[in-house]
Amino acid sequence: MRFDTPADLRAEFEKNISNRGIFVATDADLEVRQAVDVEIEMFWVPSPSARVVLRGEVVHRVSPEMVRGGGRAGVAVQFEASVAELRAEFEPFLGEEPLPDADTDQGGERRRSARRAAVRVPVRVRGGKRPPFAATSRDLSGSGILLSIRDEQLAMNEIVRIALRHPEGEPSIEIAGRVVREVRDKRGRVAAVAIAFDRQQAADPGIQAVITALREASHRGRLGGISGSIVDLGLPNMLQMFGSSAPEGTLVVEREGEQGWIAFAGNQFLAAELGSLSGKPAVVEMVGWTEGRFEFEARVDPALLAGGSRESLAGVVLEAVCAGDERERSGGSGLASVFDLECDATFAVDAEQEEIARASLDKTELAVLDLARSRMSVARIEAVIPEAPERIRAAVASLVEMGVLIPDVPDRPLRR
Repeated sequence: MRFDTPADLRAEFEKNISNRGIFVATDADLEVRQAVDVEIEMFWVPSPSARVVLRGEVVHRVSPEMVRGGGRAGVAVQFEASVAELRAEFEPFLGEEPLPDADTDQGGERRRSARRAAVRVPVRVRGGKRPPFAATSRDLSGSGILLSIRDEQLAMNEIVRIALRHPEGEPSIEIAGRVVREVRDKRGRVAAVAIAFDRQQAADPGIQAVITALREASHRGRLGGISGSIVDLGLPNMLQMFGSSAPEGTLVVEREGEQGWIAFAGNQFLAAELGSLSGKPAVVEMVGWTEGRFEFEARVDPALLAGGSRESLAGVVLEAVCAGDERERSGGSGLASVFDLECDATFAVDAEQEEIARASLDKTELAVLDLARSRMSVARIEAVIPEAPERIRAAVASLVEMGVLIPDVPDRPLRR
């Protein structure tokens, strides 16, 4: 890797090297987990010693097939050196501007700044007297976090506690924070909230170690810069392309404040989430987007790899496309309306569609189907099945979309 000016090196250091990684554009056929040496040359320095050689491991390969998605062919390399060792190696070549993750206070002492990084991990939130609930982070810094919100809502200035799990499975940490900002989607709904951490707790070395580990793990998956507009290729094409060319990955999509994701491995669908939707219903919604941006991460949350049922990614995408087409033909009264059914709504079961679909149903959908057959209401189904209400609603929505369940709500229109 060659850098012609201190500014060029500083930009790469702040974006990648300080996160213990770098992307090397190359057509070389290197394998994931292969050990490599990366030689970084500071070309503006005349001394023959103006180069740094770093030992690392290939953690991701952008194949020529994936270039169509907006990336460059090459490999992402994670360095063995620690952040402190990297900072010491490069500080003489970075010029007079401060190093990343540090700035200077009035007394001339360096202190940690709030440099944010895109980090998408599951988070547990505890606030007031309400039970803890799940959320997903969008970005994370040493002083705060941005969370996508599902069903639970947080008020401005509300005090909460955030639990973060170490990416390598070590015990999680918990830190207090305060809601300081809201992000609204195009419908005006709060889709995300920014939480500022308690400064004293955030300075704890143990908490900072977990935050740093989460940022580094997320950064490794994003090295290679595959991102762009959804319009260019369309979500179904991107899922097919990434699914067939990457061992595992997460496609993150954004549109006017909304953010969702679809995770896969070995061309198998693992999970998806968009606001309160999860699983196939979330895929249906995102596949229907005609605007927005995407970013491909060459990693999957380890918890998704460890358990849960898997389905053919191509099959799930085809189902989502067909469901979207059907919803358009019926005037848009499909999946979204299912989530607005009255709590006392019941269902009839289409025996023919049940026979066709039964082999592809997951355990939650099967449980919902059995209870719906006995004419239980949505509220009773949610009370009986020991899973989150949004997961049960997602199963109901999926069964309705497949035509297995037929809403039967006489004299009670769908709530809009």
